[in-house]
Amino acid sequence: MIDHKNIRETVCKGLKNYLKVPVIRNNQNKDPPSYPYVSYTVTTFSSTNKGTYGEYEDGTDRKPVKQTWSIAAQSDNNDESVTLASKAREWLDHSGRLYLNDKNVIVEQVTNITNRDSIITVDYEYKNGFDVVFVLYDEIKLTDKEYIESVKLKGGKRNGE
Repeated sequence: MIDHKNIRETVCKGLKNYLKVPVIRNNQNKDPPSYPYVSYTVTTFSSTNKGTYGEYEDGTDRKPVKQTWSIAAQSDNNDESVTLASKAREWLDHSGRLYLNDKNVIVEQVTNITNRDSIITVDYEYKNGFDVVFVLYDEIKLTDKEYIESVKLKGGKRNGE
């Protein structure tokens, strides 16, 4: 199983510490923090993978899968939104890779920053963002495997003997 909570906490904590702004999940039933902040949506929790599980010596079978996040920097100032999105992208694409790798979160791809502005009633919210694709492992911890160590065959004649 993919440890979604650990991945979310790892990425959000790293981004928050680097950017010095709140990092929140989109589409919640509470008011967002004051500007600026970064929001994310996990758009694909686990991609299909035509590969197979690999058997590891620690008793865990693993299969690589991909997870896609949409990241957006939100502000009431366009320059601030663009700068924050650029810093977030740079951290995921370069500065934060060692931190993420140490926690088993591998960045495969970071896309272009695009404009994602929206009008909120009478105010304008500046939103610039990008997508990031992580390579993760779907893990299955195995209990004792049963093996057939030997087989006794009763005597008998086969065809032609």
